[in-house]
Amino acid sequence: MASPIFDYQTESVRVEEALREDFPKDTIDTSEGYKGRVHVKLVSRFFNGKSEQEKQAYIWDLLKDKLGDNAQAVSLALVFGTDEL
Repeated sequence: MASPIFDYQTESVRVEEALREDFPKDTIDTSEGYKGRVHVKLVSRFFNGKSEQEKQAYIWDLLKDKLGDNAQAVSLALVFGTDEL
C-alpha cells in the first residue's frame, strides 16, 4: 500500500490551529517531513514533570481528537516541558 502524500502547507496550518486551542501562548513549530507530513515541536509548562510516555500519549490523543483521520498527516511530535530546556 502506497503512503499518502499530504499538502504540507495546508496540514501544518490545521495542526497548528488545533494545538493553539489548548496551547495559545506556547511555542509551536512545524517543519515538513516525508511526503508532506508535518513534524511538530511543542514547548509548554503543561508538560513539566511529565514522562515522555505521558507527553506522547497526551499530544497524540489531542491530535486524533481534534484532527480525526487527518492526524495521520503528523509523523513526528517532539514535546518538551520548559524545565527540559
